[in-house]
Amino acid sequence: MRIPGRLVLMIVIGCSLTTAKAGDGDDPSIRAFVDHFAQNGIKLKADKSGWYVVVDPKLDGYDVVIHFRSFPADATEAQMQKTLQMINLAYMLHVPTRVAMSYPGMRGGDPTRKPPKLNEVPVIAKLEKLFKEFRPPEPKKQP
Repeated sequence: MRIPGRLVLMIVIGCSLTTAKAGDGDDPSIRAFVDHFAQNGIKLKADKSGWYVVVDPKLDGYDVVIHFRSFPADATEAQMQKTLQMINLAYMLHVPTRVAMSYPGMRGGDPTRKPPKLNEVPVIAKLEKLFKEFRPPEPKKQP
């Protein structure tokens, strides 16, 4: 029996899609971003559901939240983009580190109060800026 080429391609892509890992606090790539944010005045804490919550600076009545995903070292940019397109959450991709971060959002708060607009929350803009500007440390040269 001959397997059509498109089916093989779909299987290969499907297998590669399953290699993306949701935000894991033990992942060194994600840890580097959390540390980078902390060095620049934004402290994050992972919650039980895998989301990261901004604990400092705190927003009055709301939590600012983000989610990370990491990819294996051999993932191509196209594979990472394809994986992220299959997820019902918008992510920014940092290709050199193979880490994706969701666009920051807010949760919680008083339902009787109107929440601030996302583009009016300084910590959200700063998270996005710091994510995009992050440069991984240079690998140490072997003597």
